Amino acid sequence: MTKYKLLYRKKECIGAGACEAAFPEAWFFDQETSIATLKSSSAKKTAESEELIFEAEDLEKHLEAAQVCPVQIIEIIELATGKKIYPRS
Repeated sequence: MTKYKLLYRKKECIGAGACEAAFPEAWFFDQETSIATLKSSSAKKTAESEELIFEAEDLEKHLEAAQVCPVQIIEIIELATGKKIYPRS
């Protein structure tokens, strides 16, 4: 099954919460920090970014969350090919 990598530059988050509204099973908007975070315990998290490897079954929902982000700080890349799925170059 195809796998994808999601890269979220959380340091650039403006706190719109659109990602959580689009895919609440994967995103959490933290009221204390006023930024979103990935819920997955397997996500690699640093102060500046978060990275998640996910299966094709969640691609549409992650794409929707990325597309509604007003500052476009969520990228999705196909792991096997390195092809950027979103945003398109």
